[in-house]
Amino acid sequence: MTLLSNPVAQGKRLLLDAALRLMARTHSLSSLGLRELAREAGLNPNTFYRHFQSVDELGLAIIAQIAGQLRQPLRELRREAAQRPMEEVADAPQLPGIDVRRGTHVCEVTVRLFFDFVEKNPDGFIVGMRELYGASPVLRAALREVMDDFARDMAEDIMEFGLLKDLDVETVLRVSSMITRQLFQLAQDYLEQPEKCLAIRAEAQELILMLFVGATVLKGLGNA
Repeated sequence: MTLLSNPVAQGKRLLLDAALRLMARTHSLSSLGLRELAREAGLNPNTFYRHFQSVDELGLAIIAQIAGQLRQPLRELRREAAQRPMEEVADAPQLPGIDVRRGTHVCEVTVRLFFDFVEKNPDGFIVGMRELYGASPVLRAALREVMDDFARDMAEDIMEFGLLKDLDVETVLRVSSMITRQLFQLAQDYLEQPEKCLAIRAEAQELILMLFVGATVLKGLGNA
């Protein structure tokens, strides 16, 4: 059954889309009025409670929707990039413990897909960054969990494909967490400063490489 032929699913979708629009413009979730939300969605105010028990539940559905649309495609493309054979280049930089060529390619794919998604889903990222520091502890916790999930995915892929052979899983996860939070923060800059989009993408790629190379160097110094 399609979304449009299912009145319940259609009503829920209208409320989610309306909430995203309102929250991206001026509202935090805590200040969102149900009458205003229903009016934006073109529904009766009582319809809200057919689909959600609370405003926090609505917010959690929005967060789950955004994470679901990005997390799996991002991981699939990153893994595909990591498994793709890389041609040897004579002047490619050689660093102990780092597969520089494959790592750079994986980094490029990750950054490209992430910011392409940001461009197509600006409201979701505006809402996400606002609610990360918003009034609802439920949503703050959910957003932190989303970032932790992205970081775990990145760390697992890096370890599985041996991109950073000298780093233990705890260090890779810690650096992946730093990168994930920085990417989400850069998403806000990306949307607010469209004239700097290319520079921000380049900054994100450079940040990822610098953090992992730096972690590898520090690990080597500690073992010296």
